[in-house]
Amino acid sequence: MRWTLRIAAILAVLLIAYAIWPVVGLFRIASAIEARDAATLNKLVDFRALRKNLTKQIVAAYIELTGKEKKLGLLGKGLAVGIGTSYAEPLVAQLLNEQTLMDLLTKGEGGGGIKVPPEFAPFSSSAVKSGWQTWWASEYGLGDYYVSLPPDKAPDKQFKVKLSLTDLKWKLSGIDLPEPMKVELAQQLVQQRATEKE
Repeated sequence: MRWTLRIAAILAVLLIAYAIWPVVGLFRIASAIEARDAATLNKLVDFRALRKNLTKQIVAAYIELTGKEKKLGLLGKGLAVGIGTSYAEPLVAQLLNEQTLMDLLTKGEGGGGIKVPPEFAPFSSSAVKSGWQTWWASEYGLGDYYVSLPPDKAPDKQFKVKLSLTDLKWKLSGIDLPEPMKVELAQQLVQQRATEKE
């Protein structure tokens, strides 16, 4: 009986530690962003995965915006997103250096005039002030942690932030953008493509 209680206690401690660990990683990222510490942020962001995540979203929104989704169908859309990433990469590159990423996450402003209201920025001071609200807005996966920020906003105004466990560190590896921001980025891609054709 004593062994059963000890094992149950150890498992409970491990479960609690696993539940808290990614939240600590999230607040470490938030602290680096708030302090505008680019060197620390660089260590806590998986830029390759984040670039891929953002590029897919922008290309998918571009395909919808231009009406090509109906022509391609579901399978064709998946292929087009894979092929079309090269068109969106310059736009994503504007968002993904330490400075513009910090501005996007704290002020809701990205490179090229992309904006959301500052109160909707995922790492604004008001967005992560409540650890309990942040934890409540999170989802756990095996090696992945998702949180919708700011937690007190409507789902269509939230960024869904993804942290992945890499080398025993939780790193920012994805940000699902709010729909208005995806559309704005897709419109910029349409303008960029039109300029290239001229």
